[in-house]
Amino acid sequence: MMYKALIVAVDQYINASALPNTVNDATEIERLLLESPSLFEKQNVQVIQGSISRKEILLVALNSFFQNASNTDVLFLFWAGHGAFLNGEGYFVPYEGDTRFTEETMIKMSEVRDLIDKTAANTVLSFFDTCHSGAVARNMHREMIRGLEVKGSGKVLIAACTESQGAWDRLGHGAFTDYLIKGLEGEAADSSGDIDVYNLYSYVSKKLFDEFGNQEPVIKSTLNGKPLLLKRLITRENQASSPVTSNKKELVKTSGVNFWLGSILGEYDEYQQLRTGEYLLTLINPDDQVEQQIKSMNENKKYPFALRSQADIVTLEDFDVISSREKSVIKIKLKSTGENRSSIFSQISVSGGMGKTLSADDLAILRARRILLGEQTNPAGYEDILVESMIANPSDSPIKVHPNLIATLASDGYNAEKIRVMTIGSLILTGTLETIETLSFVVENKVITKVHLIGYRPKVYTNVEAVKIDIEEPINIALI
Repeated sequence: MMYKALIVAVDQYINASALPNTVNDATEIERLLLESPSLFEKQNVQVIQGSISRKEILLVALNSFFQNASNTDVLFLFWAGHGAFLNGEGYFVPYEGDTRFTEETMIKMSEVRDLIDKTAANTVLSFFDTCHSGAVARNMHREMIRGLEVKGSGKVLIAACTESQGAWDRLGHGAFTDYLIKGLEGEAADSSGDIDVYNLYSYVSKKLFDEFGNQEPVIKSTLNGKPLLLKRLITRENQASSPVTSNKKELVKTSGVNFWLGSILGEYDEYQQLRTGEYLLTLINPDDQVEQQIKSMNENKKYPFALRSQADIVTLEDFDVISSREKSVIKIKLKSTGENRSSIFSQISVSGGMGKTLSADDLAILRARRILLGEQTNPAGYEDILVESMIANPSDSPIKVHPNLIATLASDGYNAEKIRVMTIGSLILTGTLETIETLSFVVENKVITKVHLIGYRPKVYTNVEAVKIDIEEPINIALI
C-alpha cells in the first residue's frame, strides 16, 4: 500500500483577488501529512501553488495522480482556492480563470469528481476548501449520511460548503482548513490517538456550524470495510521515551500571522481583502506600543504594507478601537494607492559598451541578492555609479532598498516569520519582483542556514511569460 498526496493552493490570479491564505493551508496540510509518525513519504507528496497553478498544468497533475494509481494506493487530494458556480455548474478557478471564458479557462468540478470515481485506487480522500465546493459532490456513485459510524476503505469527498454557499476565510487560513488542521493535530482523535475520516468530518462540521451557522460542509462517500486511519498521534508516553535531538531544524516558508505596516511589524488576528486594493486587519488585544502606533498614523500618509506573500502601498482609510473589560479590538481599513510597483523602472537597462547590456532583469537579480544577502559586488565593465544607483537607489521605487535585510532584522531580535514578511515587502515594493512564489528559510538551532527565493518580474509584454528569478544560497544568520 502506498500513500500519495496532491496538494493544490491557487493563491494567485490574473482576473481575481489573491488568496494568500491558501498557501498557509497547503503548507500546514503538507506538514501534518509528513510529520512523524507518518503514512506518507516526501517523494509521494506533490504541492502546486503560485502562478504555475494554471488549468493545463493542474489537469495534467490531476490526471496523472488519479489515472496512474494502483488499486492498493491511498490517494489524498487537497484543493484550496477560488470556486465558482455558473449556469448550474461548479468550477475550480485556476490562475488564469476568467468568467468571460469559463469553459476555456476553468476546471469543471464534475471533471475532478469523475477522476475520483474512475481511479483504480480503492481509497481516495479528497478535501476542497473553495466557495461553492459542494458542487463537486453532486452525483457521486453512492451517498452516505453524516455521522460517526460509517468508516472504512473506499472513496470520500468532503467540501467546505454547499454549492450555493461561500467559504469563510480568517486567522491566516480558510476556516474549513483551519479546523481540518486542528482535527489532524489531534482534536478529532479517538482515545487511541487514531483519526478516521468520519471522526474528522464530524469535528469540522460541528466547529463550522458553531462559529458561522451558514457554512455547511458536504460529505459524499462509498466507504466500507475496516476503519481508515488518517494520522496516528504521538502520545505523551511515546514522546517521553523518544530520544531528544539537539539539532532542531525547521523550514520557514510562510509569514504566519505577521504583517508589516509602516513602522509596525506585528501580528494580526483576522485579515480580509474586501475587494481589490482594500484590506481589513483585525487585531485583538494588541500590545500598547502597536496600539499607539496605529493611533498615530496619518490618514494622508502612504505606508508600505505586506503580509503572507503580497505587498502594497496603502493609506489608512479608517480604524476603529473597541475596548471592553475582556479585550480590546482594533479594526484597520487600508486602501491601495496603486503604487505597489513601477512599470517604468522595471524596464530600464544599462549599457556597458562593446555590445554588453545589463537588462532590467539582471539588475533585479543583483538588487534581490543585495536585499537578501548584502552582496555589494557589481559586474565589471559598467559605469559603477550608474549601476549602483539602479540597484540601491531606484528613483521611482516606493520604498528604499535595505541591503542585507535578513541579517539586520535578525540582529534587531525579530523571528524568522517577521523577517520573511518584511523581506517580501522589500522585494515587491522596490520593483524587484511582482509576485513571490517561494521565500523560505532553513533554521537550525536558531540559525538561518539557507534562503530560497522564487519570484517573477513584472511582465513587459502581455504575450510574453514573466521572467523567473530563483535564488538559493547558504547563509549563517543567528536569531536572537
